[in-house]
Amino acid sequence: MTDKQVFQDEYFTVLVDERRGIVRTIRSSTPFPSLEELGGIFARLGDVLDSLGRSRYGLLADLRAGPGRNDPEFEVVMEQHHRPRWVGGFRKVGVLVRSTVGVMQIQRHARSDGFERMISKDEDELLAYLTEDVQVI
Repeated sequence: MTDKQVFQDEYFTVLVDERRGIVRTIRSSTPFPSLEELGGIFARLGDVLDSLGRSRYGLLADLRAGPGRNDPEFEVVMEQHHRPRWVGGFRKVGVLVRSTVGVMQIQRHARSDGFERMISKDEDELLAYLTEDVQVI
């Protein structure tokens, strides 16, 4: 494995694969404590992603372990503030989910927030998508 860990907290791990030009954010199974604390959580994550130089990379957001959540207040805060801070600015975005329900939820997010992304339960499919226009070294 060529991934280098550059960040980890209770909610996210960030790995970088320089060879393939991919940043991987892995959501843990730890539920977010409250809507009020999301700002700090996503500010830390966003700062790490900014420091890497987003436009150089494809993003693979691995949500398979994350607890499902779709209450209206959470959805609004994520759409207006946190998803753009998380996925914005990358060359391409792929989202790895564990179920068909997860695919449908992320498709709904993609329609509402305007960030193009590939959504799949197949990690290899996403990796191929994220690297199809990259010269692997």
